[in-house]
Amino acid sequence: MQAAASTPDTRRIFIELRVGDVLEVGGARIQLEFKKGQAARMVVAASLDTCVKKVPAATRAVPSLPS
Repeated sequence: MQAAASTPDTRRIFIELRVGDVLEVGGARIQLEFKKGQAARMVVAASLDTCVKKVPAATRAVPSLPS
């Protein structure tokens, strides 16, 4: 893991994951389920009161991701 530019109240950590790896953040578990090209399917397991939302990088479709 590498830490990049941080501020007093936040930090950035770069982590490489492989399919099946789980990332734990606070009380949430995020598993990399599927990866193809630039798209990845993640499984998020978190308590019901945890806010989880996707913030898209762009408004283009990813036709190669199976639904």
